[in-house]
This record gives sequence, C-alpha cells and structure tokens, in this order.
Amino acid sequence: MKALTKIRRVSKEQVAFGRKIGLDLSTCTVRVAAAKIEDLIDQNFWGKELGKPTEKQIELAAKFGYDISEETQRVGSAVIADILEQLNLELIEEQNLMPGDVVKNKWDPLHREYIISSIREDGLVFFKGGNGKRAWARNLIKVGQHNV
Repeated sequence: MKALTKIRRVSKEQVAFGRKIGLDLSTCTVRVAAAKIEDLIDQNFWGKELGKPTEKQIELAAKFGYDISEETQRVGSAVIADILEQLNLELIEEQNLMPGDVVKNKWDPLHREYIISSIREDGLVFFKGGNGKRAWARNLIKVGQHNV
C-alpha cells in the first residue's frame, strides 16, 4: 500500500467530531474524512444515492494497494486525490523542484522546456509566461536551473 506520509491526517478534534455524528475518522486523511461527512449528509439529510467508484478508479487505486471497491464514489475519489497528491509532493522533494527550475513535461511530445514560477501546496506547478500554463509535479522532469 502506498504510504500517504505527506497527506494531512485528521486531528483529535476532528476524530471527536466524527464520533458525535457516528463516524470513525481515526485512520482517515482530512480529504477522506470530509468525503465521509459529506456522504453522511447527502444520504441522511438529502436522501441521495451515493454511487460507487468507477472501474477505472478502482483499478487505479488498486495499483497503489488501495481497495476502494466498497467505498462510495466520493470517498473513492478522495483516496485517489490523496494518492496523486502524495506522488506530486514526493516528486517535488525528490527533484528538489523550486521556482526558477527548468523542467519538461514527460507527456509533451514536443519536449518543450518550462521555467517554474510557483508551486502550489498540492503539487500543481505553474510556469513563467502566463496563460495559465501549469502541470502536476508528478509529470515533470527537472532538466536544470534557469540562469537569471
């Protein structure tokens, strides 16, 4: 199972809140806990059907050792979002990515180089030049440092 060491876990206060509404959130990340709370409200307050994860979601989570087949669609999506964020944060650390670094997107057939302007907390990397150019860190390969 992919360890989610960089993903925020629920606090003691959040676990206590969960107990008040009948949920055990003690082993959850904040994102999964929020999904469970939203599911509880949707099902019990609004009477909504919660749905199940798609086969593609189940397969993706399984690649990282997570079985989401019995979870709701929202909880399954939260687990996948946690996994992807973990991958982003690991790559940022492994490659020591920071503003000013030159990177390539491993999926770009033109092999263009981009200069990092900023990195969001969840691992979304923005590039200089504007126009909303960005990519998830897990898709980037550092090729050097920009000379200012």
